[in-house]
Amino acid sequence: MKAFSILENPLIKDDRKKVLKRNFHDAVYVVGFLCSIIPGPFPALSTVASLMLLGCIAISFFDENFYLYMAMFIYLRYRLLLGDTPVYRFYSYLVVLKFVWEIKNVKFRIAFLPGLFVFLFHSLFATGRFESIRVGLNVIVDCALIYVVLLKLLGDNRLMRKFIFAFMLGGLSSGIFGWTNDEFTKAINVSGAGAQTVSRNFGALSDANFAGLFYSLCIVATVIVKGLGWWVKGIFLCLFAVMLLQTASLSALLMLFTLMVFYIILKFRGKSVIILSVGLLVAIIGIVVILSVPQLREIEAIAGLIIRVEEKLSYIPRGRWDLLTTDRWDIWQQALAAFSQKDWWGKIIGGSVVTVMVIDYNVMSIACHNSYLQSILNFGLLGTAIIYIPLFIVFVYRILLHFSKVKGYDGEDIKILQLVFSFAFIVFGFTVDFFIDWPFMMLYFI
Repeated sequence: MKAFSILENPLIKDDRKKVLKRNFHDAVYVVGFLCSIIPGPFPALSTVASLMLLGCIAISFFDENFYLYMAMFIYLRYRLLLGDTPVYRFYSYLVVLKFVWEIKNVKFRIAFLPGLFVFLFHSLFATGRFESIRVGLNVIVDCALIYVVLLKLLGDNRLMRKFIFAFMLGGLSSGIFGWTNDEFTKAINVSGAGAQTVSRNFGALSDANFAGLFYSLCIVATVIVKGLGWWVKGIFLCLFAVMLLQTASLSALLMLFTLMVFYIILKFRGKSVIILSVGLLVAIIGIVVILSVPQLREIEAIAGLIIRVEEKLSYIPRGRWDLLTTDRWDIWQQALAAFSQKDWWGKIIGGSVVTVMVIDYNVMSIACHNSYLQSILNFGLLGTAIIYIPLFIVFVYRILLHFSKVKGYDGEDIKILQLVFSFAFIVFGFTVDFFIDWPFMMLYFI
């Protein structure tokens, strides 16, 4: 099997002209990917790289690869600029144009439209009123764009595999940003572990936990997606493992463990108990070896994680559950208090502006660190039900459909990835905010 058979289209192998065209557009996307790497190690060339990337996007407008740039911008939308305007904003205008051009061929996914309408109303009447109508429009347009892009991708397993590969390349770009630019590293003091300092690298993203989530998804996607050679998967797994460790995000590590358990159950079904037992034993042995070998313990990323774990364990005998959850417990109490102070109409429809993009500090002094609490503040009980009930129904339906089919069915890797990404949205939402930032909405709409 070729290392990158994921990029092949078996329907056009025998048509030389189409093969050359396909190779040309794939090469253009690779150039765009290389442009996305440049601003990290060479900030002075950011404008040139951004112009070149915009040119690649324009060339790809009538090609299927046009949609793959959305995966790149999950990580890099604020890092590639023309003046003060992100290249992503120009790309978003082109996506709207392409959607209007092809609207007669669009098949809408009805289950997620109610949630999209909730985001629309909040963006216009809450964010638009509190911040500005321009910001509100940008938020809902971005959210609608990922919905539109996924409409195109999910109808074609081959194209969806390419998108997942582009998602992994975007993660690699983010990691290179973090390794080559000091702006993307943050040191935190860990008082519970003896006032030590831990360095957290969050790549091109704004937060180490967010970076850890996406790197975890990249690891799982590398394992699941078909069409990549074993050595390519090995390289990606090593790189993403390093990136994840450098975030020093305990939440992300727990998320990776949870996602892998979920994947093994979906993939191996009845044999999953044996595989999970062996995997747990191997993991325990690995941890013991790391803790026993000073040379491994002293690796910066591993040392930072050990410090953070020691910090958390020190809070348990002291009964400091607030510190054990990194103050999340107190934040959640603040969010619940803010919700309880609303009148009955506010509890039903929400109306607060406590989002990843904008926060009304009269409501919350900090992000909720819980998407379910964030949801009832922003969208109310009614809006929260409209958002989550379809998600849970589709999620359960997909699980039942998956297990009703014979193992190894056509497109199984994509169906499992859909379940894993949705599962990440459902579970990780207990510790972080998602709304209404479109990269996280990808996990919702997928």
